[in-house]
Amino acid sequence: MEKSAKFYEDVAELQRWAKSFREFKANEWDTLPDIDLYMDQVIGYLNRQLKNQGKDKDEGQILTPSMINNYVKSGQVTHPDRKKYVREHLAQLYMLCSMKQILTIPDASELIRRLTDDGHGIGEVYDAFISDQHAINEGIASVIEQTDAVGSEYDLLRVAVGLVLNATAERIAAERIIALFRASDGDSSVAEAPAPAEKKKPAEKKAQEKKKKADKAE
Repeated sequence: MEKSAKFYEDVAELQRWAKSFREFKANEWDTLPDIDLYMDQVIGYLNRQLKNQGKDKDEGQILTPSMINNYVKSGQVTHPDRKKYVREHLAQLYMLCSMKQILTIPDASELIRRLTDDGHGIGEVYDAFISDQHAINEGIASVIEQTDAVGSEYDLLRVAVGLVLNATAERIAAERIIALFRASDGDSSVAEAPAPAEKKKPAEKKAQEKKKKADKAE
């Protein structure tokens, strides 16, 4: 079946997106604003950082004031001092927003908390996150860049299915790891199953029954 002009246009647009996706890397810890920011400044800054994670450039904000307020109230993000946000908040919010498309906010927040509780500072955790994210994005971009050789719309859709299956399997694995840590936290409250009672030998059983009868007779 001959490919339509629209198909070629779609593939070309996909190639341009892949190039942009490959080249983008969020600001590292040392380049995050080292000044107090108010809510509107945080929203503007982080939505620019998160722009490559939206479905469409005209879709709207990925992060809103109400979202931040909810994250703070629920303890997912550190409470700001007098409504002023610092680098720690920017790092937490960026990681939360990046992971919430796969994990629940509580799960994503728990991952960040466990990483920082393990003796690693928020700056170190954030920089490792940014580095890993960039490397993975480059790999995905490489897959998309190969779509210029696909033979049909069906083949292109199969690429999408493969990406979905990968994302699903990786989400399941990530949730399993989080669940393992939660189970480990609850070890002290989970009693071990009692050992099976030792079976009494016939002679011992008879002796016990005889003793019970004698006790009753007394």
